[in-house]
Amino acid sequence: MKHICQLAQLILDFYREEPKELRQLEPLRICKVFRRWGVLYIRCPNPQTVAAIVDAGLAITEPVARLRLAKKITVLNNNTAVAAFPVDLSKINA
Repeated sequence: MKHICQLAQLILDFYREEPKELRQLEPLRICKVFRRWGVLYIRCPNPQTVAAIVDAGLAITEPVARLRLAKKITVLNNNTAVAAFPVDLSKINA
């Protein structure tokens, strides 16, 4: 069994009682998730995973904003930034 990054597990745990969102975030299990200088990086192993993570952008942004993990999310493939999402707590409903 592959070890899941702690930050990825934290995001998945945020939705532990919401099966629809958990299914949407399933590709996050094979990504490497890390933080640096206020940016949450999600390094994906292939383009299909990148597409799934980009589609789940809003579902990832909400726990990151609520837990104040980062101010921006960047999705990487082969160490190249593919997509970026700003994290704005004011846009998340209380």
